[in-house]
Amino acid sequence: MATEIRAAPEAVTWQDREIRFDISAAAMHLRKGETLVDSINSVEDTKGNNGDRGSLEITNLRLLWASHKSVRTNLSIGYSCIQSLKIRTATSKLRGSTQALYVMTKYANSRRSYETTKLYRELKFRGAIVKEKELTLLPHEQVYTRLNGVWNLSSDQGNLGTFFVTNVRIVWHTNLAENFNVSIPYMQINSARIRGSKFGPALVIKTSAASGGYILGFRVDQPHLRRGVRG
Repeated sequence: MATEIRAAPEAVTWQDREIRFDISAAAMHLRKGETLVDSINSVEDTKGNNGDRGSLEITNLRLLWASHKSVRTNLSIGYSCIQSLKIRTATSKLRGSTQALYVMTKYANSRRSYETTKLYRELKFRGAIVKEKELTLLPHEQVYTRLNGVWNLSSDQGNLGTFFVTNVRIVWHTNLAENFNVSIPYMQINSARIRGSKFGPALVIKTSAASGGYILGFRVDQPHLRRGVRG
């Protein structure tokens, strides 16, 4: 019987990509992999809630602001939506004329993104991720398994290459051209299962709709290596 691993709905990452207002308490909580960098108390939202004190939290994915009066009055700003940060003079109901931090944002098709951590979160094809047949590791990334002789079944003939399993993603590259590769973060995987194909038993990975909804197949020749992929 085929074994399938399926991601829970909450595994889809939106925190770094979207701006959301008045979200639920659960959505304000830090998701898996999100860490608190700093927090500031008694911060006023002079734009949308002038005169209302709240708390500002800075994480590795977003800015969070919540009113002290009502936690339902809140704001979540993903970093990929931020275009610029400026200090300007603002009129505050609490402080009068004062200096304020302006966060200029653009939701959807934002020009600015934080490139240094995108590979932790985003599916990547043909990236500069392999050098001299060695995977270029991200900070704190560890390789759990490296398998040679793994076929990528994206073409009729298949392409032979090397398969890496790390603590944050799955990576495959062809042996003939290192730039023909794919990097699949776990947070973009909807399901993974071993099932039959015209090439024989294969690991089939379905990615999230946000990453394109790709279906990727990989075949390992040796049975004992297949068991290693399945864990």
